[in-house]
Amino acid sequence: MCVCIFSTDCKLNLNMPRSPSAAHSYQHGCSRMTLENSDLWKSFHSIGTEMIITKHGRRMFPHCSVSVTGLQPFTNYVIMVDMVPVDSFKYKVQSNQWEVAGKAEPQPPCRTYTHPDSPATGTHWMKQSLSFLKMKLTNNTLDQHGHIILHSMHRYYPRFHVVQADSPYTVRWGSFQTFSFPETVFTAVTAYQNPKITKLKIDHNPFAKGFREGGTHSHKTYFKVSCLQRTPSTSQSVQEQKNQASSRQQPLKG
Repeated sequence: MCVCIFSTDCKLNLNMPRSPSAAHSYQHGCSRMTLENSDLWKSFHSIGTEMIITKHGRRMFPHCSVSVTGLQPFTNYVIMVDMVPVDSFKYKVQSNQWEVAGKAEPQPPCRTYTHPDSPATGTHWMKQSLSFLKMKLTNNTLDQHGHIILHSMHRYYPRFHVVQADSPYTVRWGSFQTFSFPETVFTAVTAYQNPKITKLKIDHNPFAKGFREGGTHSHKTYFKVSCLQRTPSTSQSVQEQKNQASSRQQPLKG
C-alpha cells in the first residue's frame, strides 16, 4: 500500500512528520508511485528491518527504488527523499525483543537526498525505475557530505517527494506529492541486533557475497591467498639470495 499526500502551489514543508500508516490517499490526477522491490522490503519488515548507520555513511539495503506514472510529460519535476521518525521513542533489545527505552532524542535538522537526475521531465522519470542506491545514512551530526543524519535505536521511514519545479533551489514550488510505504519502516542501528536480519542481508545483498559461508571472497580464503602471494617458498628465497650474492661479486665493466 502506498500513502500519498497532495498539496498545490505551496512551499514543501519537510518538517511535518506523517505516519506511513495514515489513511490519506491521493486522488487528484493520475500520478502514482510504486515501490519496485516491495516483496524484498516486506520480507525484512516481517521480522523488523534494521539499517546500519555509521560516521562516514552507509548505504541502505534494501535500497529505495520506485517507479512513478501519471506525470505531465513535458513538465519538470524534482524527486527527493527524506527520513521521518515513526514515533517519539527510542528503543532497545530486551530478551530478543524490541522495547521502548524512553523518549526519543531531539531530531537533527531534516535533510533530503535529491535524485541526481533532478530536475527532469515527466517523460524522463516515467521511462524507468528510480534508484536511490547512493543515498547514505549516518549518525554523525556534524556530517559535511550531505548524508541523511539519524539517531541509532530510533525508527524511521522514507518519504518520497515529487515536486513540480525547475530546480531544487526554487523558493516557490508548484504542486507536489509525497508518497510513503508502510513496509519501509526500519530501526537505525550501529550493529545488527537480530541475527535473522543479518542472514537476510547476506542472502539478498549482492555486495555481501564475501560473507557467505564458503564464498570465494570469504575472510579466510582472502587471508590464505594474501599469505601465499606475500610469502615466497624457501627454495625461492635461497635461490634469490644466491643470485644477489653472485651479482655483487661480478667486477664492474668499463
